[in-house]
Amino acid sequence: MVTRTSSFLLSGLVLAFALGTMWLGQLLAESSDTTVIVRNVDMLVTTPPPPPPVSQSSQTDPTLDIQVKGAGAQLMVSEIVVSPTLDIDIPTMPEIDTTFLQWSLSDIDTSAFALNELDSTPILLTPIKVHFPKRLKKQGVSKVLVKLDVLIDEQGNVELVDIVENPHHELNKEIVRFVKNSRFTSPSKEDAAVKARFIWPVLIEA
Repeated sequence: MVTRTSSFLLSGLVLAFALGTMWLGQLLAESSDTTVIVRNVDMLVTTPPPPPPVSQSSQTDPTLDIQVKGAGAQLMVSEIVVSPTLDIDIPTMPEIDTTFLQWSLSDIDTSAFALNELDSTPILLTPIKVHFPKRLKKQGVSKVLVKLDVLIDEQGNVELVDIVENPHHELNKEIVRFVKNSRFTSPSKEDAAVKARFIWPVLIEA
């Protein structure tokens, strides 16, 4: 009985010692904590001064002044006054074969007879084939009347003396070509073959 009582007392002392030790440790831990005081400090933010005003310099377009000493080459410009109601069509300059225009008075056979001096008017035996320029077609030109000064020899061969009238010079080469390939009946006077010279009107159609 005495032994059991002693055991209980010893257990109580051990428990009390343990509790006391724990309490003492907690007390020491609380006393060792450092107290931190946080204060709210208002910071004064200074506004930076405004930048100085930028002076606006007036912008002027740069100009280049070139002065050339001396007279130099001078170009004379003719003033062209065009009436506003005048419609001018400026055609391009075609290549014109002018070899048939290089005639002198000695080259022309003056022994040729006029149409009214012949027994009958010579008849064209070959068809007229002309390549009509596309440029004239685009301009709405479908037919052109030309007048040719021609010389027909005793065999009916045709020689072009001059192009008397042709409003469209683009046709000059074609005129020279088809005249060279043309053939008439032989001109005659008093039943004898002669040369004839006359103005030959030709209507060229597209």
